[in-house]
Amino acid sequence: MRSDLEKRCLLCDEVISAETDSREHLIPNSIGGRKKVSGFLCVGCNSKSGDNWDSVLARQMNPLSLFFRINRERGDAPSQKFQTTSEDEWVLNVDGSLDLPKPIFKEQKNEKGVEINISARNMDEAKRMLKGVARKYPQLDADELLKKAQAKSSYSQDPIKFNLSFGGLDAGRSFVKTALALISTTGVSVRECEHAIQFLKEKESEPCFGYYYEKDLVLKRPDGVPIHIVHVNGDPESNLIRGYVEYFGVMRVVMCLSSSYAGNAFSATYSIDPTKGKELDLDVDLGLTSADIRKAYDYEKWDGNAVEKAMGAVIGPALKAQHKEERERVLEEAVRYAFANCGAKEGEVITEEQHNRLVGLLWEKLEPWVLNQLIGRHRHD
Repeated sequence: MRSDLEKRCLLCDEVISAETDSREHLIPNSIGGRKKVSGFLCVGCNSKSGDNWDSVLARQMNPLSLFFRINRERGDAPSQKFQTTSEDEWVLNVDGSLDLPKPIFKEQKNEKGVEINISARNMDEAKRMLKGVARKYPQLDADELLKKAQAKSSYSQDPIKFNLSFGGLDAGRSFVKTALALISTTGVSVRECEHAIQFLKEKESEPCFGYYYEKDLVLKRPDGVPIHIVHVNGDPESNLIRGYVEYFGVMRVVMCLSSSYAGNAFSATYSIDPTKGKELDLDVDLGLTSADIRKAYDYEKWDGNAVEKAMGAVIGPALKAQHKEERERVLEEAVRYAFANCGAKEGEVITEEQHNRLVGLLWEKLEPWVLNQLIGRHRHD
């Protein structure tokens, strides 16, 4: 049973009532967390820690949230602007689609008159732009031009640059808060974790986390899955309460939450596949000594090659799956478009003329994707 003290907010120590219980996400919802904990933070402190700590983590992790198309309980990961290797700009959406960062309007005079080219992000935007053109050139029929406008798929001809960086004290406090949220579900008082509470409450206190890549601590790691996992354990023999947090299979953090623990031994793990919102049954081998964790604090357990390997292990399979998904989407859309516009009615035998038109319409829709594949293959060769 929890004590009355355990029903007090971790950060402000106010008693948590049914009205003020925030039901904090153990892993932030912003990166795909689902499980919630009660009696841990009050509504006010949940809001403040979310704004000050979790939001920093969410911004750092947003490129991965978009790339892996995470499944969030509330809302979608926000679209984000990226540059390609040729300095072009695109906006990446959570469904994997790319948008122009802003509409493009080009007006050029020549001997025949004025040539106007418009690229809009959707038909509504195109309509607004065409109406603006019609006001400038009253002889144009905006509605007629809009009827001729077509939605076309396009692909970046150059790879998108992902400048992934993570860390800092605010994101670190989010890691530590997550580890304490898991401890709060075990029956052990989070107030046993003196280093963690000091770090969360005192701005100038020493951080109690560090990055760890010396070896893989996750047991039976699933291949190609960008897991989120949180693990805590308490060991009265060493007097340590340790924590481990990993996001997207890439960001890996160890913590010493207490070095004076004298209660019963305990261990708890929570993991999830954020791309599906599905809980996983995994465990972590976290038997590090306080000296090992101290070295992680001092970046002695950081390994750039291990980080790249961890990223490759989850990004490669995701790219393969996304390539297959996009191929199927393009084919389905092309077939639907071609049959709808070739002139043949359902149930009729297709004439030779309709067949030829069908083939042309299929190629019209498939061409951007096919050319993109050929260019990409040429570059790899």
